[in-house]
Amino acid sequence: MNKKLRSTIFNVLKIVVSAGMLAYVLIFRVDLGALWEALLQARWGYLGVAIVLAMAGVALRAVRWMALLRAHAIDVPLGRLVRLYYVGTFFNIFLLSGFGGDAIRMVELSRHTDRGPEAVGTVLVDRATGLWVLFVIGLVALPFASAWLPAQMQLLIGGVAVVGVVGGWLVMGTRIVPWLGARIRLPGQAKLERFYASVSGCGYRALGQACAISLAFNVLNVTVNYLVALAFSVQLPLGVFIAFAPILAMSLLLPSVGGLGVREESYRLVYGTVGVGGTVSVAISLTTFGVQTLLPGVVGALLYVLEGAAGLRRTDDLPGSSDQNP
Repeated sequence: MNKKLRSTIFNVLKIVVSAGMLAYVLIFRVDLGALWEALLQARWGYLGVAIVLAMAGVALRAVRWMALLRAHAIDVPLGRLVRLYYVGTFFNIFLLSGFGGDAIRMVELSRHTDRGPEAVGTVLVDRATGLWVLFVIGLVALPFASAWLPAQMQLLIGGVAVVGVVGGWLVMGTRIVPWLGARIRLPGQAKLERFYASVSGCGYRALGQACAISLAFNVLNVTVNYLVALAFSVQLPLGVFIAFAPILAMSLLLPSVGGLGVREESYRLVYGTVGVGGTVSVAISLTTFGVQTLLPGVVGALLYVLEGAAGLRRTDDLPGSSDQNP
């Protein structure tokens, strides 16, 4: 089976999963009339603040990326990195993958530097440090949220967080990948080694800066979720939202279109363990998607179109450019 056919099959699978899960949730698990009513009654004061914080979060992630690029002596203006992050958010929705935007960021940045491999590596490290810090804060928050969580959910969150923290540290902070690779052939060994080389090339100082910025970003991100929940009159301690974050983030790794369907069912199941009804949970999920993904994606689409139009104008202004030239 060739690569193009595999990609087509995988993309079709994502569409089927998203459509199937979304239909299952909306038809069998919630009352559509009650869901619409809940969305209409959301308090816009909380949502307005959530939107501002979500937009600021995009810029904060760009600052993290810049710290990693500077470790490789790659100087890219912050404004451009912010733009690439917004554009990446747009393509995360329409490239049928939560990582489609990463691919776009890799391609776009490689066009503007002669150090393409290093630039591409920073995109992977940028994503990895964000996930690793998310696991860390989820594990730290778990004891403070335990009074609100059933035992099974505590075990699930703790298990996922521990695996994420330890696994991330082994890959990013030790030479375990090259050491194992010299003795046994791991699945995806070449990719793992390239990722390790990208991490080690950044240096501990830049990684520390990236982790510190990731901490600020994840706190900001969880606060957005907290505000969206308040918009629907759901009042839970902030620690519960922090503890839930690793589980919800991992669920979005499943094949889907922008996380749709998978996100809604995950929210329904996870928030159901603390007494939030299915209809309200799905309303929170859809609104969070709109605030954190859809609105930044719309901004990214506008930026992408405007830059493309500006590029066409620059081409038209070049000497000899005209419709009569072949």
